[in-house]
Amino acid sequence: MADADLYIERRRNKRVDKKCRVKYKLINGDEEVQEIRSVAVKLDGESFDISLGGIRAEGPINARQGDIIRLEVALDTRQDPITTFAEVKWIKGGDQVKTFGLEFLILKDADKASIEEILDQI
Repeated sequence: MADADLYIERRRNKRVDKKCRVKYKLINGDEEVQEIRSVAVKLDGESFDISLGGIRAEGPINARQGDIIRLEVALDTRQDPITTFAEVKWIKGGDQVKTFGLEFLILKDADKASIEEILDQI
């Protein structure tokens, strides 16, 4: 078995493939909270998968690992999007469109329930 490639799952949460529309914007630590809405530009992207711990998405992004993103995730199962903050864990890709991993920093109970519903469907 020395030549075999082993894969060990390191994720804490179950993750499922799920395409959702996402909107996100970089939160600059130097900005005042009141200025975030007026200064930051929302970008559109799409998710590839989701878990209670985070989401993998694709879209234009000008951020670095460790940056904080305000995130809106539109789900088929509810009218209002999940709105939360997430930390950029990794970024891969070209100049314009990148794939990136986001770790949720906080989720409301209703948002957790909506994600759990998706996880249970698959």
